[in-house]
Amino acid sequence: MSKPLDLNDLRYFAAIIDAGSLSRASRALGVTKSLLSQHLSRLEETLGVSLIQRTTRRMDVTALGLEFHARCLSVLAEVERAQSVVEEARSVPRGTLKISCPVLFAQAVLMPVVNSFLRAYPEVDVVLDADYREVDLLGEGYDLALKIQRQLDDSRFIVRSFRLDQHWLVASPDIARWLGPIRRPADLNGCASAFLRNEGETLAGTVWQVLDSSQGVHSIAHHPRLSSSDPLVLLPAVLDGIGVALLPGSLCQREVEAGRLERLLPQFHGGTMYLHAVFPSRRGLSRAARCFLDHLGQHLPPQLRETIEHSGI
Repeated sequence: MSKPLDLNDLRYFAAIIDAGSLSRASRALGVTKSLLSQHLSRLEETLGVSLIQRTTRRMDVTALGLEFHARCLSVLAEVERAQSVVEEARSVPRGTLKISCPVLFAQAVLMPVVNSFLRAYPEVDVVLDADYREVDLLGEGYDLALKIQRQLDDSRFIVRSFRLDQHWLVASPDIARWLGPIRRPADLNGCASAFLRNEGETLAGTVWQVLDSSQGVHSIAHHPRLSSSDPLVLLPAVLDGIGVALLPGSLCQREVEAGRLERLLPQFHGGTMYLHAVFPSRRGLSRAARCFLDHLGQHLPPQLRETIEHSGI
């Protein structure tokens, strides 16, 4: 069995090659030439080969020494990275964390998570921008952007995703009684609605697409009496009997349980939405941002389940 290599021998050998001589390496490192010679001799003895041909006037690196030096640099860099990981894990997160997220998610879900994070990490400050605009993650200096979409395809960024709830068809009890028995999606065709639309979406030919348990797609043509891109705007209108709505289940669940709303066609839903945590690169992610992502995964409400983590770079 070969003798194990001493990491310090590798470091000093690499420093000698990089400096070009024992004297220059000695001055750069602040150690004696004799100490460097001892480490070099021990390394050569361990390997059983000559890495550097030394005379009183010059130093020539052997071909094997050059190849070994290149591999040494890779090993030392990997050791440094491993050490950084451990040191980072031991370090206390600090600094300012800038996050972008949709208004509704901030109000309905995120704030308790942020508050508990701030209590857990007193040296981290959070700047939370809650709006519906598309932010320039790099240009505006965001550490994280939280996006709610069915899928997110952007190869420029790292994405960690959490499954949110599904969208439900709901109506007030009075509207549900007025509609009569609803057994299939087509029974809702032509109904008055409170329509949750995407930014910039028109109302012409408005149709909901709902899925059954086999992921079959069914269409419902409806007439928006009120439309908004904010579910919190629509919820009071639905409670007041304006019409049927297709809204996030987490927003409606409490009202359904209290009997203030009825879920129509519970075997159908409007698809699953995902919370995507987007950040520029794994290597550039700060300790505070890493801790926030872990905290987010641990403290989201139970109905939210982490599903995927993938890298586009």
